[in-house]
Amino acid sequence: MTDVRDLWWRAGKTVFPVSADKWRNESWEQAVHRSATLLEPAWPKDYSGGPFVFALPTVALVLYAGVGGIGRPEYAPVDKLVEALTPPQHGAGESGESVSLEDAVRAGLTKHGHDLDDDSQLSALFHYLADYREPITHGFGGMELPSMDQWPGGTLMKDAARWAQHKLAYHHLSADHTA
Repeated sequence: MTDVRDLWWRAGKTVFPVSADKWRNESWEQAVHRSATLLEPAWPKDYSGGPFVFALPTVALVLYAGVGGIGRPEYAPVDKLVEALTPPQHGAGESGESVSLEDAVRAGLTKHGHDLDDDSQLSALFHYLADYREPITHGFGGMELPSMDQWPGGTLMKDAARWAQHKLAYHHLSADHTA
């Protein structure tokens, strides 16, 4: 039960005002709520850290930004969401070329009128998830970290999207899951 409380506590912390416009704030709230609702069956019960921690805001940003032609967040079909989380984003660029998930979310947020260079909470969240992080293989003392503690490099958004895509497909699209 504490795992579900943790998920919804995180969701509550993520529902912050994103604009002076009421409809944008409602859309963001619906995106966070839909993200938490869809991730609830997959939310880990035995772990306190990992890519799932960043899945809630990543899925919410994908829903809110309308990546992959997703309509209103509260009605977004799971199959379209899973497709939007699967790299690369085909045809999302200006001339139809493939772009990264981070670029697709950035384009959607900009289209919604958000300035991602300001100091808003939405901009800070986006940059936290989308900024590239160097690989980590060794600790401060020079000792190699165990493989489960190593970070291959990349963005938190990409790692969280990979986790969420797999879990959403399994829990919502797979007809034969029993676990």
